[in-house]
Amino acid sequence: MAGHEDYTRGDAVAAFTNIGRALRPGGRIAFVCPAGPGRTEWLRAIRGLSDLLPVAGLGAPSGPGMFSLADPETVRDVLSRAGYEAIGTAPVEAYGTWGRDAADAFLLDSGPGRHLMSRAGEDVREQARHRLVDLLRPHERGGTLQLRSAALLVTARRSG
Repeated sequence: MAGHEDYTRGDAVAAFTNIGRALRPGGRIAFVCPAGPGRTEWLRAIRGLSDLLPVAGLGAPSGPGMFSLADPETVRDVLSRAGYEAIGTAPVEAYGTWGRDAADAFLLDSGPGRHLMSRAGEDVREQARHRLVDLLRPHERGGTLQLRSAALLVTARRSG
């Protein structure tokens, strides 16, 4: 089935139409997708590296990428064009553990961080790592690094 790769690369309607083919008429779909980046602390931390790394546009809810469905209206439009009805979105937030502490955080080794780091020289990468540790220290709690992420819980029913 089409899924994450298709919708994040720009053809969300085709991806969800394909998923719908696996559902019987009236079948339900539920998924979680990143919500607007304003309440997502890992993204705020990475944006704090804007003078070192090319972060412009990261987290923008338009175009392809992991935030392409961050706007509830976009979700409703995509799913209705893909043949779904009774579309609902509910905001959810949760804290995730990103390492033992700020220095252990794997943020720059995750997909978006790795991509940004690959576009910088070694000296800049080292500066970015040190800065990120400083930005993340306030989020250390009880022997872990805790960062809040925001998402949308999406539910819908295949038409028919």
